[in-house]
Formats: sequence, structure tokens, C-alpha cells
Amino acid sequence: MKDLTLNSNLLKVPLYIAGKSPEEVRSELGLKDIVKLGSNENPLGTSPLALAALQDALATTHRYPGLAEKELRQRLAGYYGNGLTEHHFLVGNGATDVMRMIAQGFISEGGVSVTCAVTFPLFALLTTMYGGQTIRIPPRADYHLDLPALAQAITPQTRLVWLCSPNNPTGFVLSQQEIDEFLARVPEHVVVVFDESYLDFVTDAGRPDTLQAVHKGAKAIVVRSFSKLAGLANMRVGYGIAQPGLVEYLMHTVMPFNTGGPAMRAAAASLDDESFRQRSRELVWCERAYLRERLSEMGLHCLPSQANFLLVVDPPQDLPALVDALLHHGIIVRPMAAFGLANAFRVTVGLREENDRFLGALQAVLDASVAA
Repeated sequence: MKDLTLNSNLLKVPLYIAGKSPEEVRSELGLKDIVKLGSNENPLGTSPLALAALQDALATTHRYPGLAEKELRQRLAGYYGNGLTEHHFLVGNGATDVMRMIAQGFISEGGVSVTCAVTFPLFALLTTMYGGQTIRIPPRADYHLDLPALAQAITPQTRLVWLCSPNNPTGFVLSQQEIDEFLARVPEHVVVVFDESYLDFVTDAGRPDTLQAVHKGAKAIVVRSFSKLAGLANMRVGYGIAQPGLVEYLMHTVMPFNTGGPAMRAAAASLDDESFRQRSRELVWCERAYLRERLSEMGLHCLPSQANFLLVVDPPQDLPALVDALLHHGIIVRPMAAFGLANAFRVTVGLREENDRFLGALQAVLDASVAA
């Protein structure tokens, strides 16, 4: 690196450490039977209709994507309806790529973003990457987002507010009233980003409709993903929904052919697979309740979640040691220090047999700690 001129903003960005993969654990510990519950993936696999479309599209892998991006935006417009057109949608190489476009589009020359101190760490990483500063607002004592405090933190230098709902890692979802009251306080120079990657798993009767803000012309961008419900995490397809003027501006940040045609065709096909989507929802709803009940019976503090994961806070054992012990049992969970909670771990809702494996391993680890 000697004699090179380096980007000082990039030097401030800590590397994003993804959850461990089964391959890593097999290599490090020599284990064969691994249960991965650290990355919030769909335990049912991938939408069959998406897989069929992907298989058909593989014959065109020597071609650039062509019309696939336009067709996906048209399919999304038809799926959502209610006056939305293809010009309201921005497609990216995963929801994280859409967030990258947003940060690149609005964070420059010392711009500031505001977000919660306990949330998806990429919001702050992207802000730093493009030369901005992040103001992190602590959550309320009950771990909910403190929207009044977030609104209070907005200044003339603020460009973006990042809101994750359901929030990763707490699983809490904002109410429509909270969102409406917050947006009423946001000045015109600020864009509000709603990361709704987990919205499909919400059962709360007060589930919000952030698209109302888009319809009303607010400077809001709703970001959603095909990774979770459709089971397309490895295909990397996400999208943003916003007023056409915002979308047109953000198109300047899109790299040529940023998302592969087969992936986009699979994503479009998944929109028709309501049977798979509903089975995926129902699995999460059932197993989420089961997991939380069992964790509570074990005396652990497990937050009520509206996502496809649960957060356990303040376990009665050193957190790194607990996570490492679970790894030695072949169970991958995610420690939450990077998400703003040093003494908490997140566990994905899996199949019943996977959840029982996790619960059994966790009980063994806790019992061994007490015995020691």
C-alpha cells in the first residue's frame, strides 16, 4: 500500500463481518452436522416457482440482463398496484445495494445521517463510506426505536434518517401513528429510509403502511428484499419504492447490469408463488411463538419479535463464551455487538427440528456454566 493515495473515508469503515457459514464451522471445528440460525434465511428453501424460472433463465447466462430489470419493476408495480408504476421502483443487487445507492446519492460533503444505536450496522457503515457522519440515538428502555428523539436529532446538516422496521436485531415494528407523527416533524431537506426487509412476518394488528408516505409525495424510500420470504438470499435481489423523481435521481448511482437476469427473473416469478410465501410466513409465526415460549421457560430475556428471528438479551453467561459453546455444539447464532448490543445474541427462526437442536444445545451450555 506504500505510495498509494487512499480514500480516508474507507479507512474509517470497519469491515462488515457476516454471520458464520456452516462451511466455516466445519473447517474450524471439524463438525459435520451444523444448524445455521445466524443469518435470518428461509428454512424452507427457495420458492419453487423462482427455482423454475431460474432454471429456464440459465440458458441466457452468456448474455447481459437485457429487459429483466424493466420487467421486474413492471411486475412489482403490478404486484403492489394502487397507482404505483415501474417508475416508482429501483432494483439493486440485494436490499443492501439499494441502501448503498441511497447513501451514495445523499451523503456527501459532510452530510449527516440519523439512526438508532441498536439497528442494522450497514446504515452507519455506508454513511461513513461516503464521507458522512452518523448520529446514533439510543433506543428506549424497552428497546423500541425512540422516534421523538430521532426527530429531535435532525439538524440542517442531516440528509438521511434510517429506520428499520421490524428492527434488526430487536424485531420491533413501528406503528402507523408513530410513523405519521415522525414524518410530520421531518423537514423537507431530509430523506427518510424505511428498511422493511422483514415486514412480511409481521402479525401485529397495527402493521404500518409506509407506502402511504410514498403515495403522499413524501421524501421517503421504502426498501424491501427477496432474500427472506422468497428464499433468494444467494441471488441478491432487493428494491426500493419511492416517488419517481427520487428513483430517477438514484438511477445515477446504479452500476451497469448491477443485478443478473436469472436472479431478477427468479424474483419476479416468486411474486406469483403465494402458496410458498404463505407457508414461509406460517412457519415463522408458529415457530417464533414456540421458540420464545421455550426460551422464556429457560429463564432467558427474549424480546417479542415481529421478524423471523428472536433477540436474547443479558444471558446469564459471558456472551462470547456462550456463542462459542453453541458453535461447538454445531449451532450458529449471531452475537449482536456490531448491532449495538454487546450482551445479546440473535437466533433465526428455523424448522422445528432445528429449533429443538438449538434449545437443547443452549440448555446444555447453560447447565455446564452453572456446574462450573
